[in-house]
Amino acid sequence: MRSYLKFLILTFIMTVFMFESVIIGILKYPAGVFTPSYQSLIQDKYRILTETNEPKIIIVSGSSSAFGLDQEMLEAASGYRVVNLGLHAGFGHLFHSELAKANINQGDIVLLGYEYGWEAGFDALDQNLIMTGIDDNIEMYTRIPVKKWPDFIGYIFKYAETKNNYAGASGIYSREAFDSETGQMTMARDYTMEYNAEICGSMDITNAVITEEAIKYLQDFQAFAEDRGASVYFIAPPLVADGVMCDYGEFDRLKDLEESQVGIPYISNPTDYIFPCELMSNALYHCNSAGEKVRTELLIEDLKRASVIH
Repeated sequence: MRSYLKFLILTFIMTVFMFESVIIGILKYPAGVFTPSYQSLIQDKYRILTETNEPKIIIVSGSSSAFGLDQEMLEAASGYRVVNLGLHAGFGHLFHSELAKANINQGDIVLLGYEYGWEAGFDALDQNLIMTGIDDNIEMYTRIPVKKWPDFIGYIFKYAETKNNYAGASGIYSREAFDSETGQMTMARDYTMEYNAEICGSMDITNAVITEEAIKYLQDFQAFAEDRGASVYFIAPPLVADGVMCDYGEFDRLKDLEESQVGIPYISNPTDYIFPCELMSNALYHCNSAGEKVRTELLIEDLKRASVIH
């Protein structure tokens, strides 16, 4: 009986070891397959975060900040280094937020600029976007909550298929559109949006409710940051006016709900950030080059008015 038990234990250990070896092999080899992709820029943004220990402003959002923030302007106005984690809301708000926790220090300012929909919760993660973004940078998986790991393990063979068939990327939705040392978008968007609801979608937050799960996550995040001596604020994302299908007062109502139910100061006037097509490029939340500067100027004014910077 004892010999049989040893056999079972050894078999289990060997099976686990072999399965882990397969997973690591799929993740690591071949390396750098998704380097040209838009989502792989998250590796640079994460590296910039972890290497920046001077006082910094950390932007937590999706593509509204990838396409809508002039980091150099904000740094010049604030005196802080800017770490912009904004890249793709499709990752899931949870992913950007958990990445931010990797290096929040005394005196840092964390700005939550989530695209609308954050109020529904912080549970969803897109395995395809995250895994192709992280690529072979296995250390970044440690930022994903352990309870989510089974979802990624279950996706591993689909990831392998995607990796095998990946054909590269170029243009505005690729890594070449950004400065790898700063995470700043450098590709010009000198054109005006032609809004098309079928392509761009629309936004309606009528009677939006902040779920208990979202409230708890955000309060825990705030406590995490403040325990490390940082401050946390909500800011509004830029949004194209033609895509808004609700009364503008709904945005103010959601702001009031956030402050009363979550408790994080919301320093923006959300309707200030509802922009005409002339300031937007190719999606609901994407500024063109001119809109990027307008959004950054508004943000600087908000930060000064709230005495976050001077």
